[in-house]
Amino acid sequence: MMKIAAVGSEAFVLGFRLAGVSDVFASKPENIESTIRAAIQGDRFGILIVNEGEVGHVSDSMKELMLRSIKPVIIKIGGEEEELRNKIKAAIGVDLYASS
Repeated sequence: MMKIAAVGSEAFVLGFRLAGVSDVFASKPENIESTIRAAIQGDRFGILIVNEGEVGHVSDSMKELMLRSIKPVIIKIGGEEEELRNKIKAAIGVDLYASS
């Protein structure tokens, strides 16, 4: 089973907590990069959800790491659909958006 985690402000992760995502990491903007880094260490999560607006607080090297990450797949809520499609395809090997 692929575990899902969410990283962001307390308000952002609250919705995921209410939806049943047990692995949530609340962080202030000045600590978001270290929180994301801690969440992507190891093989604990298959999907990491981050608010698009909070990604603006991370360094360029972290943005590059997030872009290239396959496990976990890092999904920025509010991002481009094509980027999400490509990341899901890279993570699970199936294009979920492909029409039959």
